[in-house]
Amino acid sequence: MEEPKPKQVKVGISRRDFMKLAGITGLTAWMVEKGLTWKDLFNMANDALSDPINIIWTGNGWCGGNTIAFIDAMNPSVEDVVTQVTLNLQPVTLRSPSITNVGNINLVYHPILMPQDDMAYPTMEAALAGVFDPYVLVVEGTMFDEFGLYYKKPSDSFWCSAGRTPGGHVLLCDEFVFNLMKRAALVYATGACATYGGIPATTNGLGQRSPTYAMGMLDDPYRGILGFPAYLHEVYEKDLGYFRGEQVIDEDIYSATNSPYNTAYPGPSYHWQSKLGQPIVAIAADPPAGDWIMRTLVAGVLYVRGLAPPPSSTIDIFNRPKYFYGNETHQNCPRAGFFAQGIFAKNFGDPQCTYSLGCKGTEANSPAPRLGWVGGVGGCTRGGVCIACTAPGFPDLYEPFYAPPNAPTLPSTTLLAAAVGAGIVVGVGSYFLSRRRGKPTVPKARGVS
Repeated sequence: MEEPKPKQVKVGISRRDFMKLAGITGLTAWMVEKGLTWKDLFNMANDALSDPINIIWTGNGWCGGNTIAFIDAMNPSVEDVVTQVTLNLQPVTLRSPSITNVGNINLVYHPILMPQDDMAYPTMEAALAGVFDPYVLVVEGTMFDEFGLYYKKPSDSFWCSAGRTPGGHVLLCDEFVFNLMKRAALVYATGACATYGGIPATTNGLGQRSPTYAMGMLDDPYRGILGFPAYLHEVYEKDLGYFRGEQVIDEDIYSATNSPYNTAYPGPSYHWQSKLGQPIVAIAADPPAGDWIMRTLVAGVLYVRGLAPPPSSTIDIFNRPKYFYGNETHQNCPRAGFFAQGIFAKNFGDPQCTYSLGCKGTEANSPAPRLGWVGGVGGCTRGGVCIACTAPGFPDLYEPFYAPPNAPTLPSTTLLAAAVGAGIVVGVGSYFLSRRRGKPTVPKARGVS
């Protein structure tokens, strides 16, 4: 008797309609009605997403600000991308003279935006199995010292959970992101927390960090904080990668941190490479504007399709895209002319340069004054001051925010005017302020307080 063939699951439904259905009826109930398993579901999704570029967006120690910014993107908008409308992707230079669309871009996982809860574990398993290849990993929020490299917490306790395993156990955010890094075509860190640690990695008045020892994906050389790939390397080397009595940071660490280990400045995490040989890209700010996030991601997607230069060719020393972070905030500011003349605001609301009120635009790189925030409107320097949230060292090195920078008194207006003629005044604030920081160091696992 001929052995029956396995059931072939074919559901005549598009990806877009599938997501609508899932949002209306509940994904689990729909699966039960159709007699589908998770494996069937992922097979179906893989068929529906013919030749897609998938995005997996994780939320760790986060406030959700980058997600809100992402939703507020205007050019292109989320709707433009998922419906494949023609994109205005300046200033990225494309290899192809004209592009009608970027093909299928699918946000297959986001803990807030997706309709179904607790999808982290099945998403991770599917990603490890290659179902979503090629996928782009977006990390929002800080990572944590779950394995006691710096602080020994009670056994089986945890700082951050991404969800639950089929057995009902906690899936650590560290474990979740570590596994997703293994097959990611590209990895992006979005926001101050995910890039260099941001506010969660700050110190108190005694120079002590939180017991979580929060960290970004990249090293912060000004505060001496290791990035997540370097942290994972140290955890594995010291045989600390255990949770629930199981080893969750295993020998595969070398496929995610690219041995041999490179400790060159600005730190080892900057030299980590994705499956396509690209470094972690920092979309820095607290949070970045939605257009910065969206355009950077779309540029990455176009690279994966062979239509744009690799991210490694367009980033600065701190792995930020030069097309957004290539100039100081100060250089992009319409108030910069007042700075050159030595004319400074006395009160908020004055039109002059706000350097005197605490603006750190000479210390940070961003296009905020030029591009605005949503649709060209708003932004930090429109009514307030730059607090240098796009830079490593934020916030510790730039506090107090609303106090004049700790720098020598600037020369007189007459002398400044003469300096402009000589071309030497540009960056004078940067020079004075940079002296506050001292020489940056390559972060190390030991001795971080």
